[in-house]
Amino acid sequence: MNALTTEQLAAIGDASRRLYIEAAPGSGKTTVSAHRYGIHRFGRDADSRAMVAVSFTRSATAELRDRVLTRWGDSALSWPHRIVTLDTVMCDFLTHLLHEEIVRWPGGHHELLVHDSWRARLPRSDSRRRPVIRLQGSQVRTTTVRAEPYEHAVDRAAFEAAVEAGECTHDDVRTVLETGITDEAVRGALIRHLATTTRALLVDEVFDANLLDLKVVQLAIHAGLEVTLVGDPWQALYGFRGARPDAVPSFITAEGFKQRDLHHSFRWITPEQDLLSTQLRSSEATLIPIGDVETVQVVLAREWKSLWATSPHVLPLAFKSATGRPPEAAATLLLNEITTHALGQKAVYLGDAYTTLGITDPDSGARLQPRLQGILRQLSGDDDLDAIRSELNTVIATESDVRMPRRHPSHIDRLAALRARLKQPSGRHILGLTCHQAKGREWDHVGVRLEETDVQALRQGLTYTKEDHRMLYVALTRARRQTVAV
Repeated sequence: MNALTTEQLAAIGDASRRLYIEAAPGSGKTTVSAHRYGIHRFGRDADSRAMVAVSFTRSATAELRDRVLTRWGDSALSWPHRIVTLDTVMCDFLTHLLHEEIVRWPGGHHELLVHDSWRARLPRSDSRRRPVIRLQGSQVRTTTVRAEPYEHAVDRAAFEAAVEAGECTHDDVRTVLETGITDEAVRGALIRHLATTTRALLVDEVFDANLLDLKVVQLAIHAGLEVTLVGDPWQALYGFRGARPDAVPSFITAEGFKQRDLHHSFRWITPEQDLLSTQLRSSEATLIPIGDVETVQVVLAREWKSLWATSPHVLPLAFKSATGRPPEAAATLLLNEITTHALGQKAVYLGDAYTTLGITDPDSGARLQPRLQGILRQLSGDDDLDAIRSELNTVIATESDVRMPRRHPSHIDRLAALRARLKQPSGRHILGLTCHQAKGREWDHVGVRLEETDVQALRQGLTYTKEDHRMLYVALTRARRQTVAV
């Protein structure tokens, strides 16, 4: 472990009740967050209230949790102290409001079963209306809104029955709080709840926050909590989820946060990579050298489809950013068999694939594996791809009741892409990831798939106010030794 730098020590030990830490890539952001968590956790034994740290994804939360446990031991997370997603905190908020009967749920429930989504849990309908929940006064009610033309909406009767039974999704929780947080009674109840239960809050990756997330942080400030925000405007990638990185700087200023910067990076091993990082962050014109894909450890791109269009040596961990359609979900099960064997990594959306196929039995994977391996043996040869597609559908049907749609060229294209990877020599596969999946990770040698718009942006200099520039920045700052365009 590297010794802490002067700027890291200053950030860790800063006694400001509101502190914003801006951390460049490789500057030890998680290390500093873990140290600061421990100082708040163990610094005031007489205060029994919780030290809480939050982030916006399960992977980021798990990374911080592991680092805290390594540095401080199991007692760092003894109840009520915890490291969770902000969605978990919002569920706790709603539960508190239900127990206090400030908000009332259909059926009178005080505890809810919260799902990630309704997909594969509820039947679908061809209705042009999509069922949703709304908070009207203090009562949660179900209603409908116009569905998008391409949307296959959840069945209204099934939705209403699930809500009546005390079920919802994280999006439903956010919908209730988004309305409720503007009500003085709700705000007051949540501020009192925070003041009595929590002593300090650390928010990791704060530039991934949306407006509701920032309102929750504001509640913590009004409740008198010590609040630490950690993040980097250059690495905010979740605008598609509703994140508002543009709103964070003004929030930090308005709420009177003191700023500490972590500039020094432990990542750069070569002068070339250090210079590249400086040029990018300074919005200088930058030229990325062209390299051979076989010399890198990973290839990064904005979208999965760009990775599939590179050399067949590149093995992406997904087909696209969702597996909402059964044929793609079935192909994802095949992809997982390949990536697990070739790279030691599971396909990114494997869990979503099982959900899409309605496969819930935990033993299904073990039963499917030898049959999927048989299909891969066929793919490795020259068997007709349409026949293989039919066989795959038959295999999936042994565990799934989901009906496969008619043959489409994309179904064959996916199998052809897998065949091209299977025909590569053993040990010659190169990991393919999107910028989102690569965030927070690092390798010695990184290849980046540049589009023409990326090349033009680099000639003009990047700016953190544009999300496509931020994605490019993240991709170009993952390498310890060298970044090349492939």
